[in-house]
This record gives sequence, C-alpha cells and structure tokens, in this order.
Amino acid sequence: MKKLTLITILATLLFSCGSENPQSGSKTSISGTLTNLTEGSLIYLDYLTPQQLYTKDSTTVDGNGFYSFNYKVEILGYYRLRINNQNFINLVLNVDESPIINGDGNNLMDTYTIEGSDESNKLKQFNLAYKANAMAQDSIGRIYQANPNDPNLFMQLQQAKFLAVGKMNNTFMNLINDNPSSLVSLAAVQQLDPKVSADLYKKVDEALSKTMASNPWFTDFHKKVESMVNLFIGDPAPDFTLNDTKGNPLSLSSLKGKVILIDFWASWCRPCRAENPNVVKAYDKYHSKGFDILSVSLDKDKNKWVAAIKQDNLKWPNHVSDLQAWGSSVVPLYGIGGIPFTLLIDKDGIILGKNLRGEELEKKLAEVFN
Repeated sequence: MKKLTLITILATLLFSCGSENPQSGSKTSISGTLTNLTEGSLIYLDYLTPQQLYTKDSTTVDGNGFYSFNYKVEILGYYRLRINNQNFINLVLNVDESPIINGDGNNLMDTYTIEGSDESNKLKQFNLAYKANAMAQDSIGRIYQANPNDPNLFMQLQQAKFLAVGKMNNTFMNLINDNPSSLVSLAAVQQLDPKVSADLYKKVDEALSKTMASNPWFTDFHKKVESMVNLFIGDPAPDFTLNDTKGNPLSLSSLKGKVILIDFWASWCRPCRAENPNVVKAYDKYHSKGFDILSVSLDKDKNKWVAAIKQDNLKWPNHVSDLQAWGSSVVPLYGIGGIPFTLLIDKDGIILGKNLRGEELEKKLAEVFN
C-alpha cells in the first residue's frame, strides 16, 4: 500500500505555481554557475508549501553560465531551484544562507553540487538514496515480468528487492538519527513504514515540535502521527483472541512466558511464503530456548490456509485467523498496511522489534537468547 508522502509532493508540485513579489536584500541568497545554458536563460527560486509552490525570485545566466538571486532567505523551509518543470532540484534553506550551487543546466538533478547549505546536502543524500532504490525496483520488476513463472527467480528477486529497500532505509534512518529536528528527517521518515518505524516517527515529531511547531509541513505530519496506531518498542503488544485451525479460541496473552514472534501472513501472499523458510529456521534453532511463534493469517479460505501451513512446514501449533482477510479485527488493532508484518515480543508481551526478517530476525534472537 502506497501513501502520499512529502517527497511525492515535492516531486509533483510542478504546475500549481503561485507567485509572490521577489524580495530584495543586501545579501545574495544563491549563486553559482550552470553550464550548457544559453546566455539570458531564466532560472527560478521557488518556495514550497504543502499546497502551493511560490516563485520568490527569478534571474538569468550570463555568457559564462553565472547566475545570482537577490532574494534573501527569511524563512527556514523547502525551496526549489528550477530551470523548468522537468529540470529542478529541491533544497532546504535556512535563514540568511547563501549557498553556491553549480551544475549542468541540461541535467541539474544528476550533476549539481552545493556549498554553504548543510541541510540541502543532506537532502541530496536523501534524493540519491531514493533514486537508487527506484531504479533497482524498476530493474527487478522488468526481470520478473520477463520470467513470471520461475519460483526460484522470484525468491531471488524478493531478496534483491528487500536488500535495495533496506539500503535506502538505512540511509534515511541515519539521516533521522543524526538530526531528528531537520526538515530532511521529516522527508526521510515519511518514506519509512510507520508500523515498522513508529519510534522514528515519534522521535521526529517530538524534535520538530520544539523547533517548528507552526511549520505547515510539520502540522500535517503531526496530525498523521497522532492518528497512527503506535506500536513502539518497549510498549506492550495489544492483546487479541482468534480461533485456531480447529475452531478453538487462542489469545496472545495466553502465550506469556515465552518470547513470541507474531507473524501476520496469508497463503495468497507470495512474499510471506518466500519468507516462511526463514521463520521455520528461527523456530528450529530457538524453540528449545523459549521461543515460539503465533501465526496470524489474513486468509478467507480455510482450506487454502491449512494447506499452506502444511506445505510450508509451519510446525508450531499456534495458527489463528478469523478468515476475514483485510476485514480481520487485527488489521486496525495493529495498523497493518501490508504483509508480511511481524512483531517480536518478550516473555511479558513487551515489543522488542518490528518487521524482523531473515538475518535481522536471527541477529535479534541471538541477542535475546545469548
């Protein structure tokens, strides 16, 4: 499930341009050299809000590609250096910053450099990570479309997909942890799954509430955080009761005393089925030490659900479902937006980790039991 994020807005706010009178100051705000533009070519400096893009200033390049704006940055926020609606870069500018931005005017996004704006350089890191993942996912998708019936290749592509997303997310998490009160962190955190990274959402929300509580980008984000189902590490996992494969009720709380992986999955979910061997491996290794699994299925067809349990050798006894698929009572309770989705909880039902898969699950279990 895809949700509209700040970076999506930044990328698509192209044709809803308003205008404001350019404001002049004694200090040039942005200057630099843009190659491969003809003398007199117009470039623009825009200010972005969640609803609108305002042109703050415009200027032209000289015969050497040099340009400078007169607008003095008076508001911390998202800005855009724009040659046209397809050729631009996004910036985060602080009050009175005067960065030097150079690049190829024919391909600004892939060539630009910035001196004098730390936040804009961090936003560039964000953009590069985002673009690298998008290119990887596109390549993986094309390979799958050419070979849709190869189950072994599908599993390899799933691993490549998770690896690419993980690499991007690591960049985002590093940016957030380095400076949670940054507008770059605000963009980065909204690319992370709120069910997996609720702690980072909370971290950014708390940090920005102290420095820019009235910023329009933050107020929209704050409303989103307030409406989230918060599953923070260190908090108790919500209790629930569903029927097992024999129709008997089984509650999460009845499993207290063991370290439990709550695994939300379904027989029809191919990524879930691809991940099941890793879950079985973890169960085999740590069950004797006090580890157990509660598998919660979002199936509708009981026969397919039970058959998948047998086919994937999910040998633990704790399998439950209300056979309502996405209408299941656990979906809103846990704020599930996609599967597979997992929570690791301790013997008292306290959340230890979220969406741990493969090696990440193995590392966390080794930490817990060793």
